Amino acid sequence: MAVPNPADELARVHSLAARGLPAVTLITGASDHFRAEAIDRLIAAVPKDAELRVIDAGEERVEGSGGGEEADDGDSGSGDGGSGDGGNGDGGSDGNPANPANPATADAAAMAACPELLDLRGGGLFAKVAFVVVRRGAAWWQKHVATLAAAMPKFGKGCGLVLEANKLDKRKKAAQTLVKALADSGSFFEFRDLYDQPYDRSRSPLEGELCKWIVGRARSLGVPLQPEAAWLLVMQVGKMPGELLAELQRLRDQFGADAKRTPLSPTDLRGKLTTSFASTPFELADAVLAGDRRAAFRSVRAMFDRGVRGKDGKNMDTGGLLPFTTSWLFGQMATVLEGRHLLDEGVSVRDLPTMLGVRQFVERFVEQVQKQTMGRLRRGLLALHACQRLSRLSGEDPDALLERFLTQWFDGAPIPTAEDLEL
Repeated sequence: MAVPNPADELARVHSLAARGLPAVTLITGASDHFRAEAIDRLIAAVPKDAELRVIDAGEERVEGSGGGEEADDGDSGSGDGGSGDGGNGDGGSDGNPANPANPATADAAAMAACPELLDLRGGGLFAKVAFVVVRRGAAWWQKHVATLAAAMPKFGKGCGLVLEANKLDKRKKAAQTLVKALADSGSFFEFRDLYDQPYDRSRSPLEGELCKWIVGRARSLGVPLQPEAAWLLVMQVGKMPGELLAELQRLRDQFGADAKRTPLSPTDLRGKLTTSFASTPFELADAVLAGDRRAAFRSVRAMFDRGVRGKDGKNMDTGGLLPFTTSWLFGQMATVLEGRHLLDEGVSVRDLPTMLGVRQFVERFVEQVQKQTMGRLRRGLLALHACQRLSRLSGEDPDALLERFLTQWFDGAPIPTAEDLEL
């Protein structure tokens, strides 16, 4: 079954917390941000009079793969009707023939290896209700899942355990059974990353989960954004929810919180966003010729927000950045165009780098030649020429001119002719 939208999964967490926490709640999945939000919400839902113990199990390691709870329930001696002393139909205690025959003794031994579960039987010294939260608990789960499954029915009324891990080992029968039971009862949550593109790739990324999530969080913070402005955040800041949320909070501090404000446009955000990395004209050219729209827009913003260092280690003058960038990009695009022409004429792809004097990053050059068409490359050169012409005739900012070129290259936006630019 497909993992649901993490925002919807988080809403389920809030609903569970409002009703009261069950005996066991599992939080898993690839998204660190949403797992952390879920854990924070569940900890806040722990009753005020309960004894709360938070364990960071990130350093715990599973020792070996021998007896006790670490053995896989599917091993010999644990299956139905298995042969040998361990094959009694019940499989003993995880297939460990050394376990004591007395169930009470076996239970005491297992609980001794996981003393935090004893706190959940209730009747503590200072509180009758207790909760244990296990963070980064993948190793803890692998080691103690059978003990947890056996101990859960004996938890005191109102007591519970919350376990968070990026991945849960479900190879043991005890783990499979417990996960299924918790999923059926609504206390198993899995958080994947938000998709930045819609499932139907013919639709705009503005309809993707990530853009919609940014729009929703911006509205709740009092800095409503147009979808285009939200996507600008993705292109410039990245796809990590934590970084995006921090940027939205920074925008709230700049603009002030006003839920009734007209949603901010990309123009409103120009020069106000944080750029999380540096870039150069060389990286911009690579992104353009590789067809990586997001990387190209981020590169432009990084160059103008953080500057480009010259050979002397100092930032290049912003006035020379546009001519340098367009000149380099023009040269790279012209070389790829020539390579494409030769390829269409029947020249072997292996001979192209030598014929055109390309001695570095040969494989990347060949990929660019094979990826681009003559028509698109000619149009790109025309768009670059228009960008250079506009830089001399108009008063527009150089970063705006480069971003316009990128929309012409990636989105097919119209290119102004010489007649259009007559004053």
